[in-house]
Amino acid sequence: MNIENYISSGIIEAYVLDQLTEQERHEVQQMAEQHQEVRIAIIEAEDTLIAFAQKGSITPPVSSKNKLFQDLGIEIQQPPVEEKKEVEESLKANTSTSEIRPAVKERSLYQYISAAASIIAILGIVLSFYYRGQWLETEDRLFSLISQNETLAQQYNIVKNQADQYASNLDILRQPGIENVLMDGLDISPDAEAVVHWNKNTNEVYLNAKKMPYNEDAYQYQLWAIVDGKPVDMGVFDVSGDMTGLLKMKSINKPSAFAVTLEPRGGSANPTMDQMYVIGQI
Repeated sequence: MNIENYISSGIIEAYVLDQLTEQERHEVQQMAEQHQEVRIAIIEAEDTLIAFAQKGSITPPVSSKNKLFQDLGIEIQQPPVEEKKEVEESLKANTSTSEIRPAVKERSLYQYISAAASIIAILGIVLSFYYRGQWLETEDRLFSLISQNETLAQQYNIVKNQADQYASNLDILRQPGIENVLMDGLDISPDAEAVVHWNKNTNEVYLNAKKMPYNEDAYQYQLWAIVDGKPVDMGVFDVSGDMTGLLKMKSINKPSAFAVTLEPRGGSANPTMDQMYVIGQI
């Protein structure tokens, strides 16, 4: 038999309220002898019943009791004080503690279980914060690794683009008929330097200007070819950022020299001689 179901069936309350048959009462008493849980349930039901009775009870005045006994013709005899004390002490002594102790033990067990549950809950909260911290730390590390990978990818792309540009430059410089013309810096910029790669077979011109100083936005460099003693426009360009690649300029036939001047943005029809940065003879 399931004791919990038996207790929760209402038979304990009926036993305490004296609403059972003699046979049913005998069965409850047998169950109480065999099962501590039933004994505890009976005690708790009695305590509850007494508490409810005391909560709703009204103490009648002493005069009502005396008048009632007088109407019935009953003589009231007050027991001696010493006898009352003996009766009270006898009642206290005869009160069985064997049935209360299991209840106390059971309640203590509930207290231990409650305390253990509280400790487990606290540990659960502490562990949740700990593992959340670990998770956040792992997440930060993951973001850091992702950021590092993105940086490495960017660096790889830069290096790859440069390598591809160098390979393209090498293909141009290996073409048949390429003639390299070095242009040295003049007084306006002695450290400036540029190289023209002129293909005398195809008349194509490529410019390497990575050693030229950066130009302001309002100005551009302009390449000139000297043909029959006259300057010929070969195109404008800017020097900024990565100048790894060769600049494709206008084609020219039979130049004798090349020069670079700094002109207003868009270029000029004739070179500004006092703004000439580099020049080189073929």
